[in-house]
Amino acid sequence: MTLSGTRFSPEKNTSRKRRKRGFPLIRLLGGCIVLFFVGKQLFRPGVPESSLETGGIQHAAVLPELEIPLSKVSTPLLQRHLTSEKISSTHVVKSGDSFFGILSGFDLQGDESSLIIQAFKKFDATTLFPGDSIVLRRNSDSTFSSIDFYRGSLNKYAVINRDSVVVARKELLPVTGYTYLLNGSLETSLSEAMYQQGVSDVITAGIADIFAWDINFFIDPRKGDIFQVLFEREVINGKLCGYGAIRAAKYTLSNQKQFFAFGLRDSAGNMHYFDENGKALQKQFLKAPLRFSRVSSKFTYRRKHPILGIVRPHLGVDYAAPYGTPVHAAADGKVQFAGRKSDYGNLVILSHGGVYQTYYGHLQNFGRGIRTGRYVRQGDDIGNVGATGLATGPHLDYRMKKNGSFVNPMTFSSPPSQSVPDDQIVEFAAAKQYYRALFEKRFSGRSGCFLVDIALPDPEDPQEIVMKKPSQQNRIN
Repeated sequence: MTLSGTRFSPEKNTSRKRRKRGFPLIRLLGGCIVLFFVGKQLFRPGVPESSLETGGIQHAAVLPELEIPLSKVSTPLLQRHLTSEKISSTHVVKSGDSFFGILSGFDLQGDESSLIIQAFKKFDATTLFPGDSIVLRRNSDSTFSSIDFYRGSLNKYAVINRDSVVVARKELLPVTGYTYLLNGSLETSLSEAMYQQGVSDVITAGIADIFAWDINFFIDPRKGDIFQVLFEREVINGKLCGYGAIRAAKYTLSNQKQFFAFGLRDSAGNMHYFDENGKALQKQFLKAPLRFSRVSSKFTYRRKHPILGIVRPHLGVDYAAPYGTPVHAAADGKVQFAGRKSDYGNLVILSHGGVYQTYYGHLQNFGRGIRTGRYVRQGDDIGNVGATGLATGPHLDYRMKKNGSFVNPMTFSSPPSQSVPDDQIVEFAAAKQYYRALFEKRFSGRSGCFLVDIALPDPEDPQEIVMKKPSQQNRIN
């Protein structure tokens, strides 16, 4: 007799005995486990089948807490709260959910559902995203008392049922800002160093963006580099809801060259970063227009061509990267050329005013909408890494011209885009002094993530719109 291609044969008596003794024990343990899980599901009174679904709740925007002071919690009080005239139900939005579907699941009457959705429309709050939360509270007669819609991490919308009216309400959830100072050094990468301190890659990406015009984070960082970052965490009801702005940063390369970034908000609340001299860090050109693995060929006037075998100038930089790696515009500009061009293969040429041009050669394909005459912004995708034209493997041939002549992109000094506005010079000087004092005197020489400030939220009055209920006569008609 065979089973799954394996032939069974008689074995020694000792082996048989072991199997006979062990089998009843295994069977008994298995039966206990099955009975445990079956009993766990059978003896859960009052829990509807839909509420047994798992997943998603840990990603909910906000889930409300019981409105009972923790110092006064007792079993009788908790029981009275749970069995009071207001009974609540919570739904965490999943992909494909609709407002009507969710309200139907709450067993609301059709006119109640319509009234609730009409009220939410007053604040344009009918779009759902996975992870949003909807909480319904009922009166003892099963009519709805109120319904709360927690949208994203910051917004709460509510519809409150009163005698002859409903009140639509919008409020911003109070956000407490925690400011941290992170001191660290590199062993492998900036991302790994941040992870070791429990800091999200959101901050890692922010640092890379802030210093993108001065530090090439793919080749410049070395073991022993030192960094300091002052950043914000945002908390709602004691729960982390996201990261705020990076307020300041300092990065010291292993060769002791230092880079500072001091944040300053404009009148619209947007953060801009400046160096010690008040010059903007966001310069005209990115240091590198893609994420690459290595520089496979540098700018030179004498290079032996890997395919042609002849010595000729290579007036650009070859960045080796996998097929399909996105290539970004190094600066704002206009597409001067997008197409096939001799040795370059698929090529994009951007014109940046009347002085500069950048070349992007050997592209696998072109970015969406990239065509001659189109304007692009710095960081826009203009294509993907390929090996078209004369190329031995996937890479980007990146070149730059200034006043009609090719220049070395790796040594080119990009001019700053702006300086601190005149009306913010005093504010910047004070901010710079404060940030430098934090870097040099607070937790000096200590590695770690330290809390330095807590900003309590300012209370805001919610917006309210009162709507009259349709009369009973209108409902009948």
